[in-house]
Amino acid sequence: MIAARSAVVVAAVAAVLAVSGCSSEEPDGAAASETTSVAPQSTSEQPTSEQPTSDQPTSDQPPSGPAQPEQEIVIVPTAPAPEEASDLFPWNQPRPSLDSGNVDPALFATDLGRYNFTTPSGNIQCGIWAGGSPAGQVGCQAKTSVAPFEGRTCTNAENDKYAVRVNDVGAQHICTTQGIYTADEPRVLEYGQVLSAVGVVCESDEMFGVTCWGTEGAFMFARDWNESWS
Repeated sequence: MIAARSAVVVAAVAAVLAVSGCSSEEPDGAAASETTSVAPQSTSEQPTSEQPTSDQPTSDQPPSGPAQPEQEIVIVPTAPAPEEASDLFPWNQPRPSLDSGNVDPALFATDLGRYNFTTPSGNIQCGIWAGGSPAGQVGCQAKTSVAPFEGRTCTNAENDKYAVRVNDVGAQHICTTQGIYTADEPRVLEYGQVLSAVGVVCESDEMFGVTCWGTEGAFMFARDWNESWS
């Protein structure tokens, strides 16, 4: 657009100079004496509104001075308010229905009436039992976790691992000396997957780790989480 406007201005100036140049030539002989008394036409020497001069800027000419750099617009994301962030925690959400599972439970079956899985990181393994067991209805143990708000403090040593379970009386935090909730080569419950089997719903999440809801309680278990609620 600027180049086109400059070309128009240059063409107009060239036309003015061409006309002026023709009127300033010296005529010879008798023709000269006849033309000297004729006043030059104003249209060839006087600039009009349609023929701008080269030393007078017009609205079609670009503004003088250095070009101003374009300002970059930076959009800063707004962090959620604390009350909005707290709404994301599983204990502030309703218990999911048994038909909320999005994986086939049969793929996670390790024995008759038993299901096992591990997290994508391999830090947590979990077990679900049909009808419950001495180890609970559902439970998980971690290679590394943290002490719960209320419950036992473990050392994360090979014979002192953090574990949490749901049995007939609710959720309980324990330290285990053996692999209660483990299995040989358990299937991975990927982030975003939900396993629903025999009245238990377990969800794998990259932020919250494993969240399991039993019939009498629930827990959220991860490397940096160890919470339970009813």
